Amino acid sequence: MTDLPRTASTVVVGGGVVGAAVAFFLCDRGERDVLVLERDQLGAGTTKGGLGGIRHQFVDELDIRLSQLATAFWRNFEDRTGSRHDFEERGYLFLANTEVGVAELRQALPLYERMRAGVRMVSRVEIAELVPGMRVNDVFGGRFGARDGYGDPLVALAGFAAAAQLKGASFREGVAVESLLREGDRVIGVRTARGEVRADRVLLATGCWTAALAATAAVLVPIWPYRRSIMQSGPLPELAHIPLTIEWESGFHFRPKGPAQRFAMPNLTPDGTEEKGPAGTPSVFPGEFPALEVPASLEPWVRARAAWRHPAFADMHVVDSWSCYYEMTPDDHPIVGAAPGVAGLYLAAGFSGHGFMHAPATAQLVVEEMLDGRARTIDIRDLSLERFQSGRRPFKATVL
Repeated sequence: MTDLPRTASTVVVGGGVVGAAVAFFLCDRGERDVLVLERDQLGAGTTKGGLGGIRHQFVDELDIRLSQLATAFWRNFEDRTGSRHDFEERGYLFLANTEVGVAELRQALPLYERMRAGVRMVSRVEIAELVPGMRVNDVFGGRFGARDGYGDPLVALAGFAAAAQLKGASFREGVAVESLLREGDRVIGVRTARGEVRADRVLLATGCWTAALAATAAVLVPIWPYRRSIMQSGPLPELAHIPLTIEWESGFHFRPKGPAQRFAMPNLTPDGTEEKGPAGTPSVFPGEFPALEVPASLEPWVRARAAWRHPAFADMHVVDSWSCYYEMTPDDHPIVGAAPGVAGLYLAAGFSGHGFMHAPATAQLVVEEMLDGRARTIDIRDLSLERFQSGRRPFKATVL
């Protein structure tokens, strides 16, 4: 067993794609004494379960700016890290099954035009060209973002981690952080089952486990889990290059993964009823959650919905299915930056399904705040933890 260092300039808690990206950007800025602690294996949390979508089709300017910054990095991932990550820029296609849905999709067009996001409305004929063979007789219109696409969170994580290690970072798997070490108004390190590590800075990239860990330093962080499920088909090579396609009203969506397809959908209760998005903010934020299971009602629902949308899905073979936890916040936006009133503690969690998507941007910006005192490339003060007390501007929901 590798010895655990007793000191570090920065301890990053959480070995998912966000934590690995933070380590990479710290080392890219010249920091060498960076230690990443992961209680399981790298990527064992939300990262391994994510669909891997990357989009600019948000309704808040800050979200779009984060996507633009992240996408610029994804396009140049190999040049920056030395590892390959196949960001497939094939677009996001939203389908509206009602006139009301078309109107809702159209509302954000002025924002996209102003932000030069590459998003346009598309007709039924254009939709049929984007996804050949798809049923469109129930579709009233759609919206297409040509600069959107998808990637592989675990491949990206591996690339970030390898590059960070080459620059001097250390990664330790199987090391659970039990609590933060706090003296007065400052966090000075972490306590693990293998001993304490003192650090100038501690960053929590711990997803839906962040609330419980932050509480050990008397910091209230409103993050909680929300189960999402994904299914994967066998090979369907004729659809290997289509956009990530989403039904606006139902939330059902699918994307290629190599020759296969991956499907995501609304949560289903045990009796097969659709949940309409996450529930409200809970009254407590525990650190342990129920075991993740894929509901038995899921596969019949997916098969029926998929077969209706495209005949290629009618006889598909489902080869895998899994669930993961989204890390939710009260406004569906991440908490990024310094913890108010507690020097040395930083947060990068609560991404509500967008952690992989925005990982390069988040990491770059939180590292700027760590090393420069504030994020300079994009102003991220609206993502600070204190927004929940100070009443900063509200965000609109962004979860798919």
